[in-house]
Amino acid sequence: MLKYFLPPNRMGEGGYEHLFDSIGLSRKIFRDETVLFPDFIPPYLPHRDAQMRQLIDYFRVVLESPGKVSQKVLCEGRVGVGKTAVAKLFSSLLEREANLRFGVKLKSVVVDCRKERTLFSVLQAVSSSLDPYAQIKGFSTRDIHKMILEGLEATGTSLLLVLDEVDYLLLSSGSDAIYELTRDEKGASRVSFMFISRSSAFMNSLDESTRSTLLHNRLSFPAYSSLELRDILTQRLPQAFVSGSVSDEVVGQAAELAASAGGDARLALELLWRAAKRAEEDGRDRVTPEDVRVVYGDIEGVPNEEELASLQPHMALSLLAIARALAASDRDRLTTGDAERSYAAVCEEYGVTPRAHTAFWEGLQELRDLGFISAEVRVEGKGRTTVIGMNYSASGVAKALESLIKSR
Repeated sequence: MLKYFLPPNRMGEGGYEHLFDSIGLSRKIFRDETVLFPDFIPPYLPHRDAQMRQLIDYFRVVLESPGKVSQKVLCEGRVGVGKTAVAKLFSSLLEREANLRFGVKLKSVVVDCRKERTLFSVLQAVSSSLDPYAQIKGFSTRDIHKMILEGLEATGTSLLLVLDEVDYLLLSSGSDAIYELTRDEKGASRVSFMFISRSSAFMNSLDESTRSTLLHNRLSFPAYSSLELRDILTQRLPQAFVSGSVSDEVVGQAAELAASAGGDARLALELLWRAAKRAEEDGRDRVTPEDVRVVYGDIEGVPNEEELASLQPHMALSLLAIARALAASDRDRLTTGDAERSYAAVCEEYGVTPRAHTAFWEGLQELRDLGFISAEVRVEGKGRTTVIGMNYSASGVAKALESLIKSR
């Protein structure tokens, strides 16, 4: 006989209404989680002053000689190094300053070429931004481009067009798309460009004139260091979180892991957001370094059994000791002294004679080289000490190693 499922104690409520009960109530950890989203652009971007100054220098001609020169700039760098954030912040500032301070009519439009992959869709996005009521249905790509240029010329308006992830446009439409956008025709001098790319390799497909310009106007975005990522995360703490819910150790853990993955600020922000979500879903009011390690494992993967099984016995015991010590504390790092004491305790538990200090230290270096742990030298007082972190869930690694050692 067919039976229909009705959730217990929820028959009169439809079953799911209670899931909305907590919305609108005060939260234990988050104050405003959107501050950690990629689309959020703060009014100041730590460690990107040099790039902002360079962009102002490149585009000053747009303010000094409006409508006479088309400027073109290439911003390049790997994912998560602030290219899009800088471009969006700069373009909005340029538009505001042009209109309010310099008396120059200027509009800025940012187009994400991951979504708009054809010249037609790019121009459609530009047209809609300049005039939401423009009737472009049935017109060709060339016609829409001409209408945009004529509109700019007629109103005495300059345009800064930012093409984010321009590589996708080239892959879909070829180099002719850039040629058509930048070709010299009436009104073209009113349009300046900022091309954002992960690599300058795409320039090889451009025409010689455009390529020559971009070779001189290239702005590089280096990967963020761990300390720089700390500053980026720290800047957002007051807006994003309830006071006291996220410690310096948690911030340091997220920054260190994101730095080891290529200096990716987006990853650092995502780690902090996911870790806080994990803690809040558990009903806690504080985020721990282990929360960060766990969600990093979810994103980047965790060491599999073969990787752990390949470790020499004492290296496995050393890793177990570090994992246990970190899992049992709220710290993101251990000193080598703490790690060695934990190692001695683990060796005693398994009836193994610990290795001497030098051999233990060499094992740590190998674990670091294999990517299981991180090791950073810190200056404390008049001395220097090495602190050790873990690139995966400490409790997860400890559990896996205990099972592996038991099976051996």
